[in-house]
Amino acid sequence: MTIHLGTPYDLDTVMRLKGACVLRMQQMNIDQWDEAYPNRISFEEDINQGNLYLYSLDDLLIACAVLNENQDSEYQEVNWAYHAENIAVIHRLMVHPEYWGKGIASKLMSSIENIAVSMGYSIIRLDAFLKNPSAISLYTKLGYRHAGKVAFRKGQFMCFEKRIDGVSAVDFEKHGITVMHSA
Repeated sequence: MTIHLGTPYDLDTVMRLKGACVLRMQQMNIDQWDEAYPNRISFEEDINQGNLYLYSLDDLLIACAVLNENQDSEYQEVNWAYHAENIAVIHRLMVHPEYWGKGIASKLMSSIENIAVSMGYSIIRLDAFLKNPSAISLYTKLGYRHAGKVAFRKGQFMCFEKRIDGVSAVDFEKHGITVMHSA
């Protein structure tokens, strides 16, 4: 497995991954994503800002997530327990439905957390759609603290946070993950 930053060349593949995720979520009556969000423009911006991490297995994109510092204005309403000058935020995590239930999301989150540690972050925040029980369960299982709820266009979202300071970055190779660095 490899994790690397997305490039403009990856955009069409990312959009196909998003389409597969949306279709499966719709089949499960989870009306979280659609044509409006996340859209091609948001992924182009993620790529241009160097924030989109792709997780591949044998050159096949199976998951991705965004890691940046962008906190939606709604986050100001949340009673966060952890504070720091620079806080990492995870957005748009998705795993191809064929790989759901196989631990890929947990491995991707672990990789993203370790990348955040290596970049000097001590706290990660994120949110999950309340009507997506798998996402809520994942973040809870991974040790994220429930911090409150916010409302976005599609409804209520649970906010999560986790302290990652004092945690040393794990050896990716030990877990079968290769980090590819862009030139």
